[in-house]
Amino acid sequence: MTEEKKLEDSSTENEELAFDAVDLMLDGNLQGQINYSLVKAIANALNEKAQILIEAEKGYQPVEDETFAEAAMPEIEAMANAVLDGCVDYSKVRFWEACETAEVAWEETKDEEGNVVQRVPYGDSLEKPRPGNRLLANLEQILTWLENVHVAHEKNGMGWVSPYGCPEDGQQAYENRNQSIEKLKSMIAGIQSNFDF
Repeated sequence: MTEEKKLEDSSTENEELAFDAVDLMLDGNLQGQINYSLVKAIANALNEKAQILIEAEKGYQPVEDETFAEAAMPEIEAMANAVLDGCVDYSKVRFWEACETAEVAWEETKDEEGNVVQRVPYGDSLEKPRPGNRLLANLEQILTWLENVHVAHEKNGMGWVSPYGCPEDGQQAYENRNQSIEKLKSMIAGIQSNFDF
């Protein structure tokens, strides 16, 4: 194979990878395309921060049986609060925007000799969604971490999170976290059931 042919094949593969099935399905819907671009950018920003904790958890070595949720409680709660009280209304995100529900497939037209003369991309629905831009996957991960912090709080007693060991302070933090858990569950369920196009 010549070097020129290799470059041509590589260029074709890169073009194929650059396609997004949702962008293809939104062809002609300018508002939908702009909105989806914003969702992808938000998903990318959230994933960047979530990956820091995901990698930290992978490399975590417990000290005196302290769980990752206990050690990373401030970071986990900060991430949950940013999602719940930040500038983004995740309740408007649609399921197909938050994960990968389709992949790019190619419709090929061949000439009489069997050579491909035209390739047209289209969105092919997946039987089982994949993480895709990881928006939904990261929200689910944040919920899991927050629930683990809640379990640790129950195990360690109400005064655990209080700098003074005060059970009343800890009880308030516990109740606030419980509300956050319920809000996150509701947010995730809303995205999972939002199939509007």
